[in-house]
Amino acid sequence: MRTMRTLPALLAVMLVAGCFGGLSSKLPAQQRYVLRPTLAAPADSGQPVTLASVKVLRPIAAPGLGGEGIAVLRPGSRLDFYSSAGWAVDAPTVLQSLVIESLRRAGRFTTVESDSGPFAAQYVLSLDLEHFEADYAGDGPPTVQVALVCSLGRRSDRSVLVSFTASGTMRADADRMQAVMSAFEQATSQALAQVAANIVPPAVH
Repeated sequence: MRTMRTLPALLAVMLVAGCFGGLSSKLPAQQRYVLRPTLAAPADSGQPVTLASVKVLRPIAAPGLGGEGIAVLRPGSRLDFYSSAGWAVDAPTVLQSLVIESLRRAGRFTTVESDSGPFAAQYVLSLDLEHFEADYAGDGPPTVQVALVCSLGRRSDRSVLVSFTASGTMRADADRMQAVMSAFEQATSQALAQVAANIVPPAVH
């Protein structure tokens, strides 16, 4: 008799599990995106050569910008994310890698590493990620905004040498993911160009 009483309960559990499993299986697979922005040209070979080294810290992200979701700003300051798209890694890691690549390409430091690098560095670059979203405040396609607060400091005495905001803005050509990704790349390129131009070892000035 106990078996007969528990059988309906077991069937109910199996049906609920089947329903949820079916719903999950029908969800579209999320597309993962990487950014390939245009980086600034290497520094002129006529500039003085220094032996300066710098560590680029992982950016501290503003609320909502620290994950793998591609952030969307809706009217009324409502933060959202594209449902079927995401970054290949979290946004702070994306920006940290791009800043490192940009500074290495600029060629003003002999060594540019992340904060997990094995070597000590003379300078430290801290980053605050303030904007990295597609803004739908107006009509039509979104406008991508990128903003990084950059502070270069001397590691020995923790003195700040330069602090500024590197930013970029680009309106997407259409409200489609490929167009939005292109706008992200162009806005990020603008910000990275400012980073490369302003993050310079003191001896170069």
